[in-house]
Amino acid sequence: MAKRITFFILVFLSSGWNTVFGQTTVSDFLLTAFEDINTQGYDASIDFISPRNYRLPVVEDLEFRYSNDEFTLEDQQYAVRFRPGNPWKIRRNNALFNATKKELTIRKQIQYHENLEMRYELAAEYLLDIQLMDIEEQKYSLIQKRVDILSTNMESSLFNAKDFVDAKMDQVDAITNQDDLNVSLSQIKKEISSLLQQPDIEWENEVLISVSAIENVSDEVALNSFSSLELDLISQRIEVAKSEVKLEKADFNVGYFQTEYYPEKNRDSDFGIAFGISIPIFKSNRNQVAERKLDEIELTGELAAEQFQDSVKRITEYEYLKSLISQHEILTDRINTLDLITLKKNLSQIENNNPLIILELEEGILKLKELELKSYRRVVEQYIEFLSTFNVLTQLPLTNYLSESLETFE
Repeated sequence: MAKRITFFILVFLSSGWNTVFGQTTVSDFLLTAFEDINTQGYDASIDFISPRNYRLPVVEDLEFRYSNDEFTLEDQQYAVRFRPGNPWKIRRNNALFNATKKELTIRKQIQYHENLEMRYELAAEYLLDIQLMDIEEQKYSLIQKRVDILSTNMESSLFNAKDFVDAKMDQVDAITNQDDLNVSLSQIKKEISSLLQQPDIEWENEVLISVSAIENVSDEVALNSFSSLELDLISQRIEVAKSEVKLEKADFNVGYFQTEYYPEKNRDSDFGIAFGISIPIFKSNRNQVAERKLDEIELTGELAAEQFQDSVKRITEYEYLKSLISQHEILTDRINTLDLITLKKNLSQIENNNPLIILELEEGILKLKELELKSYRRVVEQYIEFLSTFNVLTQLPLTNYLSESLETFE
């Protein structure tokens, strides 16, 4: 929740308020995950990693030399010396930056995934709160009817002082619940509007996915899950560490090549050459090599631990979702068994029925609806967590997993 609010503040401060008059859907909202400012840093870094910015030169040093041991005109000697770039170092430096670019690409994908997951949570919470608000409004309406009946029948046998006070206290509770829910809806709506850069949203007609569809999706995903982005990132970090080790090992001087000119000396040729080859027997950067190797070893251990945790988490998340679905189905069956709607219909047909009894039944029906909605909310929340764990939210084609039809968008 803290991460979500912080992100909302950043977007609000960094984005201009661009009023859009067209109606937007939940899919439109989910699509904004790929336009967030928190991915721009990755874009800039990835664009920067191009050969012209990291490629090592073929010639590292170019040196002009002049010598005159006798300080006479005849003893002058000129030379041009250059040190070629280490071909192993050049190749391994290229490999390092290619590996780094892949790592940044995976980090960007993880950021996309987090952005999209946050929007799924916001959209689901908003749509569920709208349904809950509708129930709360119906409950308040029924309480008001109960108060009205008691108020107009104070002299009849229907009136009971305690029932009247209880009805008034129920009104207080209902008003409190509506106020809390209004605050929550207002905050969520503000966050969604800021991300859409649209002052208002109208999602009242949006229909959330059913529990049976959630079960079908989860079963299919569990059989055809994608690899974890976190595991991919650690694997790529290992490749970067390996590249750094190889680069450190290749960091030595390969030698030099020199051309010489003797303009005043009595020689068969005024020109000569010299070259040398360096043999890296003693390396001054062994500590850096050791540090990079330790990083590689540490990341390898981290990968093994993460693979185990990821496997356990996937099993746990799937089983927990199935458990919540099963509990929801049991609750629905129990509610249907009560069949309060039929009971209310039958009582309504009885002459001289007590209207307070009918209202009490209607309130009971709403309480069961609320209970069922809360059970459904737990299923949806776990469903989003499940989809995130199995890394399907950002897979192409992009799919709105909150819609019954599982519509795709781009």
